[in-house]
Amino acid sequence: MFNKITKILVTLLFVLSFTSYANAQTIRIASVSGPSHHHNTALNWFADKLNKQNIGVTFKVLAGGQLGKSERAYIEGMQQGTIQMAQVSTGPMAGFVGEFDIFSLPYMFRDTKHFKKVLKGPIGDKFLAMLDAKGMKGLAWFDNGYRNMFNGKKPINEPSDMAGLKIRVMKSPLMVNTVNAMGGSATPMAYGELYTALQQGVLDGGENAAGNVLNDKFFEVSKFYSITQHFRPPGVVVMSKKTWDSLNSKQQAAIEKAAAELQEYEIDLTTKIVNDAMKSLKGKGMKINKANVPAFAKAVKPVYKSYSDKYGSGDIDAILGTK
Repeated sequence: MFNKITKILVTLLFVLSFTSYANAQTIRIASVSGPSHHHNTALNWFADKLNKQNIGVTFKVLAGGQLGKSERAYIEGMQQGTIQMAQVSTGPMAGFVGEFDIFSLPYMFRDTKHFKKVLKGPIGDKFLAMLDAKGMKGLAWFDNGYRNMFNGKKPINEPSDMAGLKIRVMKSPLMVNTVNAMGGSATPMAYGELYTALQQGVLDGGENAAGNVLNDKFFEVSKFYSITQHFRPPGVVVMSKKTWDSLNSKQQAAIEKAAAELQEYEIDLTTKIVNDAMKSLKGKGMKINKANVPAFAKAVKPVYKSYSDKYGSGDIDAILGTK
């Protein structure tokens, strides 16, 4: 009799467990990066961690632009509730929360330790909280490493070396102004067109993190990679407020805890990826040189004025003053 009751209880528990799993809400995480990109390695790590906890929500990463090629469209979708969650750059986010342009200012972060401390501290919390009013829940910050200059003509050591070089930049007034202040001729262009433009000599160079230069094979059309460290805009992991509000308090707490761990994991992963990419670029024959960073940082100081005139200098001072 006892064994029969035990078998019935075990069967009921199995059925209840299966039903709970089958009825679990699935949250799809949108990413424009390819499946092998380290951002998606980190997002899958996050999804696996939460899926193992059986909190009644399952997470699935849809990489490579499966939910659309535009990060701006992801942000609009999260506001509307048609996109549940996404990892996006702070550049497009500035189109919705103008203050996010602060992260595109040159030379905001001294090193990885400073980067971590700023984004884990009051400034990071403040900017994530700004997303609430825009229909989104900010969860974590991502890193992609410093963006540096690459070109096919010469190593860039000083601002004077930038003279006459046509450099591709994102379609961002702030980034255009920065590269011009560095001494180059900034040329906005879609990223997907850059390789051909370099190959045909339409442009002289571009600027990007080492991992992207390697993955997108710019070493084939650019011989020099100069460590100017001028930009380090973080990415941000965001959930639609509509999706967030559909979750119970235990689910929200589990997600916030995993997101904090994700932030630390991804930044550390980026450091490894950048170091490995630099070695690979050297192995591919790229000439790498360390530029005079203080000279470039001085040259771009006027760029800060456009931001401080609009939003004040308080947050700039707070970031630069973080020890």
